[in-house]
Amino acid sequence: MRVSNLVAGAALALLSPMVFAQAQTPEAAAERMQDFLSGFEDLGPGYAVVAVTADDVLLREVWGERRASTGAPLTADTPIYIASQTKAFMGLLAAQLDAEGVLSLDTTLADHWPGVRFPEGVNPSDWTLRDLISHQVPVSADLIVILEAYVTRIDPADYPRLIEAVMTAREPGFDYDNLGYNLYGAILETVTGRTWQDWLEERVFDPLDLEHTSARTSDFALDAQSWNHIWTGSETGWFEVRPKTDAQMQSAGGITTSPNDMIAWLQMNLRGEGPAGSGLTEAIVSEAHTIAAEVSREARNAYELPCYGYTLGWNVCDFEGHTLYAHGGGYTGARTMMAFSPDLGVGIGVFSNSDNMTGWLTSRTMIQFLQFVIDHEDADRWSARRQELYPQRIERSLSGRLERVANGRDNPVYGDWSWAPETSELSVYEGVYSSEAMYAPVTVSVVAGQLQAAWGDYRFTGAPAQTDVFGLQQHPLDEVLPLQFERDEAGEIVALSYEKARFERR
Repeated sequence: MRVSNLVAGAALALLSPMVFAQAQTPEAAAERMQDFLSGFEDLGPGYAVVAVTADDVLLREVWGERRASTGAPLTADTPIYIASQTKAFMGLLAAQLDAEGVLSLDTTLADHWPGVRFPEGVNPSDWTLRDLISHQVPVSADLIVILEAYVTRIDPADYPRLIEAVMTAREPGFDYDNLGYNLYGAILETVTGRTWQDWLEERVFDPLDLEHTSARTSDFALDAQSWNHIWTGSETGWFEVRPKTDAQMQSAGGITTSPNDMIAWLQMNLRGEGPAGSGLTEAIVSEAHTIAAEVSREARNAYELPCYGYTLGWNVCDFEGHTLYAHGGGYTGARTMMAFSPDLGVGIGVFSNSDNMTGWLTSRTMIQFLQFVIDHEDADRWSARRQELYPQRIERSLSGRLERVANGRDNPVYGDWSWAPETSELSVYEGVYSSEAMYAPVTVSVVAGQLQAAWGDYRFTGAPAQTDVFGLQQHPLDEVLPLQFERDEAGEIVALSYEKARFERR
């Protein structure tokens, strides 16, 4: 299924092949973009592209299905998970709450967590909330990031303990990470008694009339949302990844939005202010767009552009001499991208509900549109080349992922994979296993004859390898990791080990 909506009159600019070749207006660029997108044989399960000016919709293309197994169509109002693009929404919220005196961006970590021991060499009095959400505080805490993104919601009251237990110092300077936004969200709830989700809904989603946008997946029926997908090959097809739970929706990557709502969001950013009465004033939007951290132009990034700054949630890049604000989003089975250029007066949002080399495709879709807008001399050549490269990249990606899975299975810990236990044998592993250091418990169950393990809401299937050892995967192309059970002298299961962490059976 494909839905197309182009601005009225755009076709008038394309009455001849000569005019097509010399497209320079945003409307004509959108026509060329439609032709580019039509040149891909398969963008499944679902793909959507919107392009706008501050006042007009240039392009609204929506293909395919929101869930492959049901055939339910992807529409312009389907909520799609946009992962790290959440940071730009959070940055706008932070600028507004700062302007209103709710939570100052110039307060420090020491102001909010006095007495908390940060890593040696990191003085919490030196680092502000603005530094947090521009990726400048020189700390790392992988466990916190993993917990928030995949496992469970961390109670803000537990942050001081986790900071002291798992945080380490890193080299100074800009370093993109989810951690700063996670810390900001915890501080916001501690100060105000309200979650970042509630604040976003009240101060950003509702004022912009984003009806199909939320920081909670429970706000939408499960079947109304876009599911994520992983291509496993022509024989086995698409593996479906269920939408995140509310507990996995975190302040660095926890929003679902629709193509239509992305239109409104991009237009607001191009206008530089929200609607009258929204509270999103020109000064607040300008603050959210102001560079807070300098970035090396030589650093690699998802946009393959020289990017030189980071604002409160946007990468600031150079596209052929034009300023471009951009941010991507990636998660298991989905890739998305959004960007706008005040210089060129256009914005674009790209959605894919698979990770079938779509990280590359979404960024190239964005760049292709911008090349059409400026009438780049190589735009048509690159259009044809990208159409040619995409299926080749899909094939190479699948081959590489299958090879990595096979290599993972060669780990000696698995033996020869000859163990074939009955369901009754698997039941001895069922139970709840906990580790104070790992925050959330692991629950082991047997479903339809298969061992299932869930660390909080992060779910895996365990394939039996040898007695007491399973190979865990979240999906068929996931890296195989060992889950090992431990017995006492009486032969009873007392603990499990996963990723160097030990969980004791309750």
